[in-house]
Amino acid sequence: MDKEEYERVNNPVEIARLLDALGGAQGATLVMEETGKPFPVLIQALEHGDSLTLNLDAVREVVPLLARGESFRLTGHSEGKLTRTPPLGGLIAANDDKRCWRCDYPLHLERLQRRASFRARLRLGMVAAAEVSVGDSEGDSEGDSEGDSEGDSELLQGDLLDLSVDGCQLILPQPAARLLRSTQLPLNLTLCFPDGTRLAVKGSPQHYRIEQERRVVRSGFHFSHPSVDQQRELWRLVTEIERESARIGEGLESRRPPSTLFQFASEASQASLGRRQSDPYPTPMTARLALVAGYLDAQALELVHGGHIDGAQLSQQADRLLALLEEDREAVLFALRCLTRESWPVRHGLAVAVRLVDLAGVKLPRDLLKAMAASAMIHDLGKVLLPESLALVPTFGEAERRQLASHVDLLRQRMRGCRWLADSVFEAVACQLNERLDGSGYPNALDADALRELARASAVVDAVDAMRHQRIDRAAWRIEAIYRYLVDHPEKFDSAWVKRYIQRFGLHPVGSLVRFEEGDLGWVLGLNDQGRPSRICLHTSQTPPTEMPRSPLTGAILTGSQLADLGRPSGEIAVGA
Repeated sequence: MDKEEYERVNNPVEIARLLDALGGAQGATLVMEETGKPFPVLIQALEHGDSLTLNLDAVREVVPLLARGESFRLTGHSEGKLTRTPPLGGLIAANDDKRCWRCDYPLHLERLQRRASFRARLRLGMVAAAEVSVGDSEGDSEGDSEGDSEGDSELLQGDLLDLSVDGCQLILPQPAARLLRSTQLPLNLTLCFPDGTRLAVKGSPQHYRIEQERRVVRSGFHFSHPSVDQQRELWRLVTEIERESARIGEGLESRRPPSTLFQFASEASQASLGRRQSDPYPTPMTARLALVAGYLDAQALELVHGGHIDGAQLSQQADRLLALLEEDREAVLFALRCLTRESWPVRHGLAVAVRLVDLAGVKLPRDLLKAMAASAMIHDLGKVLLPESLALVPTFGEAERRQLASHVDLLRQRMRGCRWLADSVFEAVACQLNERLDGSGYPNALDADALRELARASAVVDAVDAMRHQRIDRAAWRIEAIYRYLVDHPEKFDSAWVKRYIQRFGLHPVGSLVRFEEGDLGWVLGLNDQGRPSRICLHTSQTPPTEMPRSPLTGAILTGSQLADLGRPSGEIAVGA
């Protein structure tokens, strides 16, 4: 057994048996020895002791490499363990159309003994949820949770990050840290997949790490004595995750059908999956917008793991965002303010995308609006690649400013998968919205002569949303103070776009909390043609809240004469997320 804990199999009979298993319905994976890149293949035929015939029709792009003599391994699962061949080569065509290729028969195989060391990681576009609770859900361990009655009723919902037959890694909401610190007992884990598959198993927390920027906890679990049936289902899930991950990695050229494990029956089923189900959003539109936020959150995690922006996913989610905006503009504007659970780069990116498209107007070509939305959605994701300590610095010096500005180039380097996105739009929106007319912005200190109209508009939208939210060094600004600041600094912000923004979104924007002359508080849900509140949700107390609503709105919806009875708005209450 070597340092990676692979056991060498030399018995010819056992080699033949294991290769037969790899040639079964589950198939095998071809892994390039030099790069480690996996490709799904089929073992077409076995001539024991002589050769293997591989069907490479679905991965023809790898054939030239193999034909030049580059070595590879075949890997797969058999009898509950990961099996691999030694490096193979000498590939020759087995038929005229060159779909099947013959290679040497392996003289030995290697089997991985430590199964927990092999984890199948979910890639961007693969969604699976996890439920974590304390207590004996099946009633077979009476007395295990004594003294923790409060924990018995606690249910945490998160996302599955990776899976093996021995354990898994989950992304949980930040309050999970308290539970993970306090328990020494196995927890109830339920893995939930889009097709309806659910697997319940016990798991003991092994480690956890709080990610401050994303406001989540990454935690590893070890499964506690899974049954034979549970192990069998775990291997099936691991295999499906591997295959879907390989298919996504192949991109648009993949000829393999998507795994049914990750196919949703409807948007409603998608909305009900994952941690967002445990704490309903204030409005139905907020829940729908949270699906786009979930994509951005997953994309941010992919960047942290060294991945790139997925062009196909970004295109799909930009279309979804535009469709929501076209369906109900004011509902989306209110929902933006209610996305308080997501990380700052995610909710800020969505807010800038929606308001920039809305400010630009629907008369622009849809392809341009889509490119603007996509660029704005991801413009701050490069910040997840910066040190977490930077987010906790209350006052920036020159060194911190340079480090912050680097997030633009970090994002640029991860854009190679977005060929559909116009470079000029991406540069103006994602890379220049922090520039200022007087050259005091970043990352390149461009001045007015170098900034296009789209960059000028983006700068106004970005600044308004940033000042609307509280930071570690200051509270949230009231909208009138923000407008005054922008108007008073024409050397930094384009006055024409500032004026258009104020006219478009009004002195009491949708999503703001307003106090009326009679003393009542109300959330603005809609504006009339004069920019005044035309529909509000009455706040249930005359004491201003300290944060945006986190649960479904319960106040009365007032319009017309009922709203008029409250008197005129007397001022906004600044509420930061």
